[in-house]
Amino acid sequence: MTVLATADVRRLRYAPLTFWVWGGVLIAAGTVWKILKATGVKPWRLGFVRRLAETFGGDALWVSVPLALLVMTALGVAGALGMHALNWSRYRLERTREGGLAVHRGLSAKDPVSIEPGLLCGVALREPLLLRAGGGASVRAVAGGLGNRDQNRTRSVVLPPSPKAEAERVRAGVLGEGVDVSGLRGHPRAGLRRRAVAALGWWVLPVVVVLTVLGWLLALPVLLACAAGWALAASPVALLLARDAYRALGHAVRGRYLVVRSGTFGRETVTLARNAVQAWTFTDTPFARRAGVVTLTAAVPAGEDGYRIPDMSAAEAAEFAEYAAPGIVREFLIHTDA
Repeated sequence: MTVLATADVRRLRYAPLTFWVWGGVLIAAGTVWKILKATGVKPWRLGFVRRLAETFGGDALWVSVPLALLVMTALGVAGALGMHALNWSRYRLERTREGGLAVHRGLSAKDPVSIEPGLLCGVALREPLLLRAGGGASVRAVAGGLGNRDQNRTRSVVLPPSPKAEAERVRAGVLGEGVDVSGLRGHPRAGLRRRAVAALGWWVLPVVVVLTVLGWLLALPVLLACAAGWALAASPVALLLARDAYRALGHAVRGRYLVVRSGTFGRETVTLARNAVQAWTFTDTPFARRAGVVTLTAAVPAGEDGYRIPDMSAAEAAEFAEYAAPGIVREFLIHTDA
């Protein structure tokens, strides 16, 4: 066997840059709430909860809100470090003699996750926003035979959050060769416009409308000022994120592989074996048709079952699909003489 990666305590610094910092705390709090509710306990009636509310509530919100966020972050960091140590201690990634993968991890590390070579269809390098800001990435195998979708998301991870250079090295090791994922083909400018409209429409406008309506109905000018403040503060952030999402869009064919990249909060660069693509799906909407773009999805018998190429040129989508995986859409193409 060839060892591709082993446990490294230095990876712990990337653990707090994951979903578990805040998401884990919310999940734990929700679980405790459900347990208390099921046993008939009302948390707001507990003595220490009342004392906390009296101490930090009311006029002390300017202190209690930042303090609550600080405590939540500290608990999240501790939880993320604990989860990483629990799940990735004694980690070892190996390539088997047959060309498959074996992932040993956890305190026992006795039962590795085994991926047969015939079920390995590619690799996904994931860079969530916080992890990307810290220069890190994780690696998932695009493979079949790992259970249902939830089980696949857990078992397919072959490298925990690590330095991006190491993630790229492991990706090449899993594929058995280096694949150039730079210089991907960009997408039409309509993709930028669609992301800007979506960011403003979903994250900025609803809050502005709610605050404005409440301010008008309740005759509270402060709410109108909050609406204006939110619009001024959130709009530039939304537009920056939309631009980042647009710049992430890219696709290309690199030798035996199809490379697809998209996302900003959960950026993912997927390298798929072209012979693993079994079908193509072309998806659009009236707005997408007007913009001249289409979402092309490559269906594979592994991973998430399908990997999207969002907002690519509608005029080039079918031709690219035929080039990337010949024969699937050939009979549906109409060839015209010049």
